[in-house]
Parts: sequence; structure tokens; C-alpha cells
Amino acid sequence: MEWVRKLRGGCRRGSVLGGMVLLLAACATGGAGSGGGVGLNWDLGAATSGDASEKTSRILQQYQYEFERSEGPPNIYLLTRWKQRLPFDDERELGIELAQTRFIVEARARTRSPDGPDVYNVRLRVENLFQMRGGAGDWETTGVVTPEFRTYANGVAEEMRAALVSGIRVFNP
Repeated sequence: MEWVRKLRGGCRRGSVLGGMVLLLAACATGGAGSGGGVGLNWDLGAATSGDASEKTSRILQQYQYEFERSEGPPNIYLLTRWKQRLPFDDERELGIELAQTRFIVEARARTRSPDGPDVYNVRLRVENLFQMRGGAGDWETTGVVTPEFRTYANGVAEEMRAALVSGIRVFNP
């Protein structure tokens, strides 16, 4: 696991190794959260509570994610189970043998309206765990976010953003 220790140090210190890793794999934005793995975050925009929970749920189910927890309103919190997957090619090149991914959708009311539906700010987080080839079998949470993983996660986020934008309506103009 020497590679993992160097990666952690490189991302923090900005060393030459860290610079190379940034070009190849990129340090994660946001770090580990709530016992999860490496995370990426997006602000998806505004939505009604129904759109925030129903449209994001439907998209995650299309990607075959199952829900571990679903709450709301007044605050909406959707947490998928960890979904095991084969590593992307660029993850495999780094020695990653197995990966797991999960998504978290959070929405909080930004305006309360007595005359119509409340408007929510919707955020998405994706977390990634992996096992290294020849490792002890433990799930790692170091700062590895490869371009292929980022592309995959961005695709899911963009689908959600597009679905939410299509649902925005003006009430009582």
C-alpha cells in the first residue's frame, strides 16, 4: 500500500508525484464524507419536492442503484446502497481491482410558498471505494478520482440536472 501512502501525501503536499497523480487521476473534490469514500459534489439547481425525490430516484434506478434510505420532505435525503462494479480502464491501470459507488441526493427548501409548492435546492454527491490489486482486501478511500469515473458521475449528474430543469414551472406569475 506504499502507492496509496504516496498518493495521499502527494495530493496534500503538491509534490511532483502529486502533480502527476493530479494529471492522471485527479484529487477528489470534497474528500471522504459520512463514512463514505472519495466524493464528488454537484449543485443540481432548483426543483419542487416531488421532482427532487421522484426524478432523481428514477434516474438512479435506471443505473440499477437500490435505495438504503429515503426521507422527506420537508428535507429530502436519498442514499443508495453501495453498488459493486468493475473498475474503469484508468482505475485498473492504477492497480484498482474492484470498486463500489453510491449516490446521495439532498434537497432543502430555499423558499416556502403558501400559494404553491416549495422550491428546493438540490445537491448530489457520489462516493467511490476501491480495492487495490494485491492488497489486504480492505476498501480504500484515498483521493483517487480518475477521468473515466468523473465522466461517469458527471453523466448521471447531468441527467438529473436536465430532468429537474424540465420540471421547473412558474406558479402565480
